[in-house]
Amino acid sequence: MRLGLLAVVAVALLAGCGGLVGTSTETTVTPAPVPEPPATESTGSAIAPGVGGARIVDADRLARAHRAAIRERSYVWQEHQRASPVGTNESERVDTRLWVEHERRYRYELATSWRPVNTSGYTEGETRYRRDVSRAGFTYSTASATNATARYGHQPEVAISRYLAIESATVAATTVDGKRYYRITGSADTLPVTGEISNYSVEALVAPSGFVRSLSVSYEDVIGSNRERIDYRYRYSAVGETTVQPPEWVRARWPESVTTATATPTTG
Repeated sequence: MRLGLLAVVAVALLAGCGGLVGTSTETTVTPAPVPEPPATESTGSAIAPGVGGARIVDADRLARAHRAAIRERSYVWQEHQRASPVGTNESERVDTRLWVEHERRYRYELATSWRPVNTSGYTEGETRYRRDVSRAGFTYSTASATNATARYGHQPEVAISRYLAIESATVAATTVDGKRYYRITGSADTLPVTGEISNYSVEALVAPSGFVRSLSVSYEDVIGSNRERIDYRYRYSAVGETTVQPPEWVRARWPESVTTATATPTTG
């Protein structure tokens, strides 16, 4: 099976990744398409950076705005990817979980169906702790810490640039937790990097700041005479409400090195 993006993502994230998923309530306010009003100075668009009334004007710009929007915020993020040859019951999966209290206190997990090692990590202050679990047992290591956005912010940024490069789209106003969002849906015949595709559909929930709260994609990747069904999705939850505690394996391995969370969650 050609894993395409799944293999690339997993390799990139094995330097560190993952978290826990919460819930949120979505209430549709305006299900009709939204006309494009005059641009505002803060976003360049009255909808969101790179988003027009009925199209994605610049997916890369939206992706950059999203990365800026998640910086210095607390949140829970979960990503799922699956590739399945059309006409078979086989599939390959990559699951990434990440929860962030602030830029130097976060936790992650990475699991794949095709690599017999699962990776977990926890960052606190200046140190990043890591555990790899395989059939051979447990492997532990430490390294210098990096900020959560610097380490993992590229992942949703790449997904937005790739999967929302669709030009024409339907944009409808909605609210999430009492805040204004836009639900974007669309289709395409080609994608950056991938090339020819079929049966493509995408849905995203975007805030005026450019924060892409959720992204869901499905399509068939055309590879010569073969086709793979690709399903991809991510979502944020507990935004501004997430706290992180050291996992038990960190407490057991480095009992004198970690503390209990006391910081107030970042709001936004």
